[in-house]
Amino acid sequence: MKEAPLKGIKIIDASSILMVPYCTRLLADMGAEIIKVETLSGDNTRYIGPSINKGMAAVFLNINRNKKSISVDLKSADGRLIIYKLIKKSDVFVSNIRKASLEKLKLTHSDFIKINPKIITANAVGFSSRGPYAGLPAFDDTIQAISGMAAYQEIYSDQPSYTSGATADKVTGLMLGMSILSALFNREKNGEGTELEVPMMETMVDFTLVEHLYGYNFLPPKAPPVYPRQSSPNRKPYKTLDGYIAVLPYSDDQWLRFFSIIKKENILKDPKFCSLESRNQNIDELYKILSEELKKRNTSFWIKNLREQDIPATKVNFPKDLFEDEHLERTNFFKVQDHPTEGKLLYPSFPVEFNEDETSESLHAPSLGENTKEILTDLGYSEFEIESFVSKGTIKI
Repeated sequence: MKEAPLKGIKIIDASSILMVPYCTRLLADMGAEIIKVETLSGDNTRYIGPSINKGMAAVFLNINRNKKSISVDLKSADGRLIIYKLIKKSDVFVSNIRKASLEKLKLTHSDFIKINPKIITANAVGFSSRGPYAGLPAFDDTIQAISGMAAYQEIYSDQPSYTSGATADKVTGLMLGMSILSALFNREKNGEGTELEVPMMETMVDFTLVEHLYGYNFLPPKAPPVYPRQSSPNRKPYKTLDGYIAVLPYSDDQWLRFFSIIKKENILKDPKFCSLESRNQNIDELYKILSEELKKRNTSFWIKNLREQDIPATKVNFPKDLFEDEHLERTNFFKVQDHPTEGKLLYPSFPVEFNEDETSESLHAPSLGENTKEILTDLGYSEFEIESFVSKGTIKI
């Protein structure tokens, strides 16, 4: 059996909530050893959602599997020394602690490179340290607002709205993971550690404007910063006789095949719909035509006929449907894990397939400080020292 891609990489994750923990869960799934540094009260997500035991709630369990937990008071001198000893044996330190706090705690890259010149320090922040918003607090909702993402949802609700998920946290988490992998690769070439900063606002502005930069790509602008097709209020799943369906003919050939199915081939002769450019300009009218046609038949009819013509089409899965989807069942996407205290847990598998025989060990989400004693022993602390730390409130085991 081959080793997972990141086997042998040790990452100290001094973060909480969702963005960085999601990033490090993905890195753990690729084989990295993740040591989650928690306060004595633990990550707040330990208390969000349904739970069997206190401090082991659903949100925490999902994004913190495959990790080890060490509970340390970072404000204490002994706690800081524990982190320094971990730094000496680690490859990456990642956190979402604000810069001023890191400086006060003496947990900055300049502190770390004195101990380990090859360490990679990754800082997830709300805003770039080079701008006037530097150091401001930031959460998913506030970043969706300031990045423009909330305003682009206005077409559906007549006012700026948030997406129904922690989009800014998850997208920035992905960017953070990609940046850490790039830094590790660069270190392989030059042997040097580095410090990197991943700001949520800049990441989400870039993400939001991938297609919506549109006319503002030019100076002076040639059109508003809105991609018409994706900003139409009529861009949504279509109602059928018995449910909803998503359909997206795109090329001329696909549209011709679609209109052949509904026996209206002449529509493509209309100058408003005869080319990709003209369809994009008249997209609302085109969406209305689709809406009128698709509601005449049931979902299974459309899925069968559209797929036979190689036209992108799927049913709409509601949340509970995901757990019975035939494709996800066949690919064994959802895994079941026996947790030592929480019973059987369901979780999504890592979606990328490297090789069938490349796997990482699947660790259960840890209880608060579950691995503190193990990690400190590995760092060379004696039983007496560990007990002393516990009595002083420096650590929790």
